[in-house]
Amino acid sequence: MAQTADIPAKFKSYSDKAIQEKLFIHSDKELYVAGDILWFKIYYVEGTTLEPMNMSKLAYVEVINSNNEPVQQGKIELENGTGKGSFYLPAALPTGNYSLRAYTNWMKNFDATLFFEKKITIINTLKAPDASPIKDTSVAVADFFPEGGDLVNGLSSRVGFHVYNSKGSLNECRGIIMNENNDSITSFVPLKFGLGNFYFTPQEGHTYRAVIILPDGSITNRRIPQVFPTGYVMNVTDAGSQQIKVTVRAKLLSKQNTEELLLTAHKRQVLVLAEKAFIRDGDSTVFLIDKGKLKKGVTTLTLFNGNGQPAAERLVFLRPSSSASGITVSSDQSSYGNRKPIKVDIGSNAKSDPLDMSVAVYYTDSLQTEQSTRISDYMWLVSDLTGIVESPEYYFSNDPSVPEATENLLLTHGWRRFKWENLLLDGMSFIKYKPEINGHIVTGRVRDSRNDQLVAGLNNFLSIPGRPFGFYTSMSDKDGIVYFETRNFYGNGQVVAQPDLGADSFYRTEIIKPFAETFSDNKYPVYRLTEESKDLLLQRSIGMQVQNIYTGDSLRNFYDPVLTDTLQFFGKPETSYALDDYKRFTTMEEVLREYVREVGVGIRNQHLIFKLFNPIAHDFYEGNSLVLLNGVPLPDPDKIFSYDPLKVRKIDVIRNRYVLGPSSFNGITAFYTYDNSFAAFELEPRLVAVDYNGLQLEREFYSPDYGTKEMLDRRIPDFRNTLYWAPSVHTGTNGKAGIQFYSSDLPGKYTIIVQGMSDKGEFVSGSASFEVK
Repeated sequence: MAQTADIPAKFKSYSDKAIQEKLFIHSDKELYVAGDILWFKIYYVEGTTLEPMNMSKLAYVEVINSNNEPVQQGKIELENGTGKGSFYLPAALPTGNYSLRAYTNWMKNFDATLFFEKKITIINTLKAPDASPIKDTSVAVADFFPEGGDLVNGLSSRVGFHVYNSKGSLNECRGIIMNENNDSITSFVPLKFGLGNFYFTPQEGHTYRAVIILPDGSITNRRIPQVFPTGYVMNVTDAGSQQIKVTVRAKLLSKQNTEELLLTAHKRQVLVLAEKAFIRDGDSTVFLIDKGKLKKGVTTLTLFNGNGQPAAERLVFLRPSSSASGITVSSDQSSYGNRKPIKVDIGSNAKSDPLDMSVAVYYTDSLQTEQSTRISDYMWLVSDLTGIVESPEYYFSNDPSVPEATENLLLTHGWRRFKWENLLLDGMSFIKYKPEINGHIVTGRVRDSRNDQLVAGLNNFLSIPGRPFGFYTSMSDKDGIVYFETRNFYGNGQVVAQPDLGADSFYRTEIIKPFAETFSDNKYPVYRLTEESKDLLLQRSIGMQVQNIYTGDSLRNFYDPVLTDTLQFFGKPETSYALDDYKRFTTMEEVLREYVREVGVGIRNQHLIFKLFNPIAHDFYEGNSLVLLNGVPLPDPDKIFSYDPLKVRKIDVIRNRYVLGPSSFNGITAFYTYDNSFAAFELEPRLVAVDYNGLQLEREFYSPDYGTKEMLDRRIPDFRNTLYWAPSVHTGTNGKAGIQFYSSDLPGKYTIIVQGMSDKGEFVSGSASFEVK
């Protein structure tokens, strides 16, 4: 069993491997009508320094319903710390609160609570809402969180609590801790957001419960956490501007021996402090921590006992001096008429580094209020807590209750953000998912179909038909898992997986879904429509339908991806034949005999056989020649003779031996059809072809230009709810940026939200509003 002396070294070894990433999503708004488009920008930083990161090249983004079922999924390319994407929200989606979440493949190695996640609301205006009965919202629930983790008989503990019901947090209530004799032990009331704390000393031989009294006089009883006969209690207090005081009390099994304790402080698994102290049964010990040794933001304090096991843990928060740099956002007027130009100026601090920002302009009413979560609030605080943080901007305000409210938040929002056994085992066993540092990794699993056993050490092929097609080789590991590191894989299509051409015909390569199958415990309240929102919803429904009917084509425009390499995997072929440049024959045998001089046609057992010429031996290769049709290897190359040559557009030939990863081939012959399909060609059963989505293509945001009289007089109605979305706005050398767009025909209040960051991890947020009359 590990001792305390081993822990700092193990911690460093673990943190060197367990690189931390953080994602933040700025969406154009947070309430949508089914049929709308959800626009978003991803900000990607290193988990400790909060500086833009460039390790993972894509993020996985999902819209999840209340049953943790994805209703939309996308793979979004990341470049220089950012990514951008969109989702069309199907018209069939039911009304409700959904979760918009994002993570990288590497982040799947850690707890799902580290994924980015926020609530969005989708309202289906064309479908009747769920008629299920509304739950009784008067029933209060209280969760209790002993500071450090456990309650111990005879030791005073501070206990954080959260009181809430199905509508959300409850602040107007009070509670009493009572024993089995109905004696009142202590009482408590929430400070803010249903959160608070109280001190409590459980005594041996007694049992306890919490009684919650609501404003209407109703009462509910709740259990408190288990009380242990032995253990450790940790209390953390602010000892002034320079120090944090950590007091530890213990009730030990051994009453005589002195035990060595180790207190560690880490930020996202990067160790920043390790101090030792000694304690005896019934005694206490104090650690004084210099705040200057801790990093700004959330830090985890963990107490290890003499056996090197975590015994108590809690979070502390050091507020950054400037969590978010202010930027000014202003429109050139406070109100506008219909279809009028609107200019918005964005200004940053003159000393600020160049900023990469996203800008959303959307209609605001009682349904859609102004978004509250700033990128800085999330990065510095929310991202390191479990559960849902209500009004995170409050904790960065100057309200005098903020210090106490922050303590309540830290007491009630989670410990054990990663599994300590990963650190204490000092191995790499926690790594199940590789970082996608070059492109999307398509993962497969190789099985023997006769006995369902996994197959290790076998070469495998992956083909992605297209122009250019993708072809990749990889060897299965000891667990039968195979990884294909793809490049320039955009859009929706098929992938074809198969074992090596010479492998047993009973082997199959199946494709594993790349999206995470673990989820946080966050549960959002059930969204209920009210009669008062009927007119507003009708307006939004009309706007959504008008936009889809009259501008649907514009909403389906996508930018062409920037391909770094448009050649096939083998580069430029030695010889290429565009068949339309030659006399077209009706059989593939005639085509290959007449003008593809590198290929020979033989006969064996009255069947045509495919042979490729070996220029070094001046003879034909004996097998192992790679023959591809639209990038898919043919296990039996001779089957190409049965294919209609009039469907073939081009043939490329590589005569020399070719090595690709763990595979080598006696030359390559690639056949291309006109439409990249396999029409009238039957692929072998051992080939597994599945529909698969590559990196999402970037959708163009449609914003009409009413700068001409023709457009201004156009009778097509314009009821856009999101007036403007720009995921890539940059400040110039003067620290300023400007955007321009046009108002719509929809009168009302509009909000401008700006989120962004510099290349040094400085976060900025700003907002403004205007009216259209």
